[in-house]
Amino acid sequence: MRSELGLHLRVVSARDEARLIYLGVRHGMDLRGGNHLLVDIGGGSVEFIVADAQRPLLLESRKLGAARMTAKFVKSDPVEPRDIRALLAHYDRELTPLAEQINRLKPVRVVGTSGTIDNLIDMAAAVRGGVGGGGGGSDGAERTLTRQGLKAVLGVLLETRSADRANLKGLDDKRKDQIIAGALLTDELFRRLQVERMTLCRSALREGILVDFLSRHRPELEIRGEVPDPRRRSVIDLGRRCHWQRDHALQVARLCLQLFDQLRPLHGLGREERELVEYGALLHDIGFLIGQPKHHKHGLYLILNGGLEPFDRDEVRTIANIARYHRRSFPTTRHRPFRALPRRLRRVVEVGAALLRIADGLDRTSCGAVADVVCRVRQQGVSVLAETRGDAELELWSAQSRSRLFRKVFDRRITFAALRK
Repeated sequence: MRSELGLHLRVVSARDEARLIYLGVRHGMDLRGGNHLLVDIGGGSVEFIVADAQRPLLLESRKLGAARMTAKFVKSDPVEPRDIRALLAHYDRELTPLAEQINRLKPVRVVGTSGTIDNLIDMAAAVRGGVGGGGGGSDGAERTLTRQGLKAVLGVLLETRSADRANLKGLDDKRKDQIIAGALLTDELFRRLQVERMTLCRSALREGILVDFLSRHRPELEIRGEVPDPRRRSVIDLGRRCHWQRDHALQVARLCLQLFDQLRPLHGLGREERELVEYGALLHDIGFLIGQPKHHKHGLYLILNGGLEPFDRDEVRTIANIARYHRRSFPTTRHRPFRALPRRLRRVVEVGAALLRIADGLDRTSCGAVADVVCRVRQQGVSVLAETRGDAELELWSAQSRSRLFRKVFDRRITFAALRK
């Protein structure tokens, strides 16, 4: 499968299969009020789980599946007493120590999850005419198999041939040859555990796989719903994995784009370059994951190695360099990561880093004090009017102190003033 289809297969262990069945049942029914025994009769194996609503206490798998037991022990049609004795002797060897473990945990209810149990419930309802709690009921009603109803079904099954069983109401044709082994196993469980009924849960392994996947990938899936664009989603996911300061990053990126758009006549960059500048702004502080000192250099490393798959190599390098130069040193070809970029992308880094430094200064306190900026471009310089939600003196001072790279890149002075909203 891997060589021909490119699919990577993971074989589920017996214990893990039991765990996944537990997750599926817990998702499908209420397990509060004590320990519950969950039984899943498959074709090859049977899973036994004792669990409450919080965790499984016992996870066991036995090679007692209905198809396996039929192939090994049922040699006659109709089944002869000697085949039944051999099958029950095997069940005795396998179930005796397991039943002791289960009884010590004192389950308050037995839950069956397989198609075998579903068929037995339907057959019990048909054999008993729907009377006596064999199973069935209206849609939404709890479906149960009683010990008495199972006895009635066994009485019919043990007297029939395979061809006759194909006509029994409630029995799937694909189970006609293996249903006897499954029914005898269920009867043994009723007897050994001294219970009178088994409740059906339709949610089991398949649902458990989904629940397990969703629980492990929930943040990623939530981002997929919120951010449909795979490039943006990849950036936001990297920020999340690096425990970024999300509100600060979004505020800085928003202000940086306002500066970029309004100063387009000066830098002449387009939509594609704008996107890279935005993503560099969003990730500018993720280096804090490693440490505050030199966090701009740590950010460069994290972005270069962060698995931004929707981007090509030069795009990742550009984003990483924009984030790296949001403080301290100016972009220079003495630095290998910057020197490795094509000349046109070095210009994107210089413009992006210059604007990012100012935008970062305008959120110095990380409290969103600056609502918007309005730029006026003149021959002698650029003036920025910051619309503020309160006292933003520190933000304006910080932006001014971080404007040296702007003066170098644009060959213009830049000044700041506040307009309180």
